[in-house]
Amino acid sequence: MDQLCAIKAVAFDAFGTLVEIVDERRPYVQMARASRAGVLASSIMRPLDLAAFADLCGVEPCLEWNADLQAELASIRAFAESRAVLAALRRAGYRIALASNLALPYAAPLKALFADLVDNACLSFEVGAAKPDPAFYQALCLQLGCAPAEILMVGDSWRSDYEGAKGAGLQALHLDRGGERAEQETITIADLRQLLAILPM
Repeated sequence: MDQLCAIKAVAFDAFGTLVEIVDERRPYVQMARASRAGVLASSIMRPLDLAAFADLCGVEPCLEWNADLQAELASIRAFAESRAVLAALRRAGYRIALASNLALPYAAPLKALFADLVDNACLSFEVGAAKPDPAFYQALCLQLGCAPAEILMVGDSWRSDYEGAKGAGLQALHLDRGGERAEQETITIADLRQLLAILPM
């Protein structure tokens, strides 16, 4: 953990890390399955709303999928500690970023929840790359104006947020809210509040 003294910015995954979807319905996944065209990755790599994605899939958009999307968006909730942790890190002088793989419609609720607490939002559909692709992390570094080793990535996906970030030269912590992995204490946290005890404040 000594290296964390060099951290200038903390980047957070969104879903599963800062927020959850209480009423999960996965309309983009449903639409991709209906198309059988192997286009699901495009939903997070390009700025496509539901209608544009339906056109890409070659399927007719239906009211049910739109209703599912609206239900999901309305049910996005920040975890209890998320805003307080981001606020504390900002007060301590860290730059804060959102770093998320997501489709276009999910960006607005995130920005509404955290716009006052983040400096940058590196979103897959905007940068044309998705975690764990090193290109995503290169875009994040450029946005923050930091060297990779100066950024701490925090997220709940072992492959995308931990291994992907480490592979791109960033420092990383894995968030395991449910205790499903038994990683070393030095790389896994169970609650975002633990960051305030780990990072120099």
